[in-house]
Amino acid sequence: MVARVLEDRGRFPAVPPTAATDEVRAKLDAGLAHLREVARILAVLHGTPDLGNKEDPVDELVYIILARKTREDAYQQTFDALKQRFSTWDELLGTPRSEVTRLVHSGGLSSRKTESLFGALTAIRARFGRCTLEPARGWSDDDLEAFLCSLPEISRKSAYCVMMYAFGRQVFPVDTHVGRVLSRIRPYRELGLSLGGLDHKKLQAVLADLVPPNLRYSLHVNLVSHGRALCRTPRPLCERCELRNLCATYRSAEARRAMTATTPTVVDLFCGGGGLSEGFRRAGFRPLLALDSDPVSLRTYALNHPQVPDDRVVLRDVRDLRPGELRRLVGRRRVDVLAGAPPCQGFSQAGFRSRRAKTGHRVIADDRNYLYRHVVRAAIELRPRVVVLENVPGMHSARRQDLTFLQAAARELERRAGFRTAMWRLNASAFGIPQDRVRYFLVAWRSGPAPVEPGGDYRDALGGDLDVDALPPISLDEAIFDLPARGAAEGTAVDRWMPGAGRAEPRGRRYLLKVGLLGDSVILYNHHVRYHNERDTELYRLLRPGEDSVHAIERHGRGDLMRYRRDVFDDKYHKLRPDRPCKTIVAHLAKDGNGYVHPAQNRSITVREAARVQSFHDGYVFCGSPSDQWVQLGNAVPPVLAEALARALRPLVAGGRRR
Repeated sequence: MVARVLEDRGRFPAVPPTAATDEVRAKLDAGLAHLREVARILAVLHGTPDLGNKEDPVDELVYIILARKTREDAYQQTFDALKQRFSTWDELLGTPRSEVTRLVHSGGLSSRKTESLFGALTAIRARFGRCTLEPARGWSDDDLEAFLCSLPEISRKSAYCVMMYAFGRQVFPVDTHVGRVLSRIRPYRELGLSLGGLDHKKLQAVLADLVPPNLRYSLHVNLVSHGRALCRTPRPLCERCELRNLCATYRSAEARRAMTATTPTVVDLFCGGGGLSEGFRRAGFRPLLALDSDPVSLRTYALNHPQVPDDRVVLRDVRDLRPGELRRLVGRRRVDVLAGAPPCQGFSQAGFRSRRAKTGHRVIADDRNYLYRHVVRAAIELRPRVVVLENVPGMHSARRQDLTFLQAAARELERRAGFRTAMWRLNASAFGIPQDRVRYFLVAWRSGPAPVEPGGDYRDALGGDLDVDALPPISLDEAIFDLPARGAAEGTAVDRWMPGAGRAEPRGRRYLLKVGLLGDSVILYNHHVRYHNERDTELYRLLRPGEDSVHAIERHGRGDLMRYRRDVFDDKYHKLRPDRPCKTIVAHLAKDGNGYVHPAQNRSITVREAARVQSFHDGYVFCGSPSDQWVQLGNAVPPVLAEALARALRPLVAGGRRR
């Protein structure tokens, strides 16, 4: 495939003339990954159906001839009529052509189809003595293709259909549906490959070698099914299409629509997997630019935010930005909100114990803890109406000289950029999210009255909330009860399911339905369980919901099952309670899930369950390895919390626009 690209650079304009083999291979790998995801989703949706093709090679050849420019039901009926009339295809050759024309008339193009049938069958009989292709089963792909294409009016695509369906060869026929869907999806767009405007013969020539052999059969039949059902001409049903976020045509249309909208805008620095942007989108903001230094997180962001143009999802370290570069990336649009959630690991209490023990970690010496200064620099350059800085409580407790790091950020925004500032402590559970997740938000605005801190309708147990009128917090059970049961090492990245329980049961009303996490999709993403060894699963089984490592030792006397230092990690194992909010989802889940054991199933929680806890809707897909996905989730701002924050800031933005 690399050689194919290098030999035909004109077809792949995004490949520089001086591109090295490794660079081409990297772009090809991206295209192949895209194509594999398409194939995997299509296989779940359509199940690699039987399209009525035939096992006998001559039957299949006749079937393909009859299918040309004809409705499926019509050519199937015509084929059945021929099989009923003739016991063998040799018998057809002994029949007047007028009778054959009459039999195939209902399918249209009867005269041309008759000539093609007689021409192909005559050539086959001349080669093999009768109308059979069985002697060719031992031929090479090249020889078989050459012979089939030598038959009158048999194109490469028709030859490939016979080869794939009847001979089991790993070839890739490109019919009208296959060509149309792939032209819209553009899986190799990083190579600059454009399939638009090509007829099926040219599409066949281009795509024949660009689909991996192990994908060719399933991808072909599922693309045909998808093209017939949804990706139609001229009006594709994009709103019902599971592939739309992977489709270049849909993404371009969404980006154009968003660019003409008059909604307030947000720039998301340190965007990660996109939780903050997703919440602002839910509140009616338009993400204008997203920037992060992690390529896998950006893949997740881009996939789930088709309204953001690809060139506005930028892989950069904020520290490497040149003066004026952010403004050039944003363009002429006014920036209403500049949001930044710098990496929190430098402040996080979760890692202090191990870092101090192993490395003598000191907060003031961690370069990551000064990234807020780049948010200040961006605020000076972009001059937004509002700046939002999010981080863990440690940023408001860790001190450098006389100020905490959060106070230092506020002072710089005030003195260097002319903002007024406020600090808000928000717990996700107070906003109807099934997770105790306390975060601090530094809010800065240029003019007007101070914004009103958003108030949640649910009790904040960690904040000592005793409001009797507040609603009980959303429990873990309400968030994940309807997801399919899984065992250790079970589940895949893309599964089929029926999402009915979440709508039917009362448990789904307070959270899943109210927040809008459930969709109508039959595809369930990221619901896979990591492998657990027998020692861990034995310990999981002993624990009751709410119990941790201490209980395993003191109540059960099973210290032999512990793998960690007891004097440092007394809560390394923990079984979650179903009747309370989950504890904070953290990036450390990338290493193990022992601290997040499912309350009813003998395993740790899945990525999808953690996404529910974080308030991501079920259609939000996380890319990369399982470790990558856990890091993205642990670092994310819960979208529903970000939405509440964005709604609290709307008056500042609206006021600025009026002025």
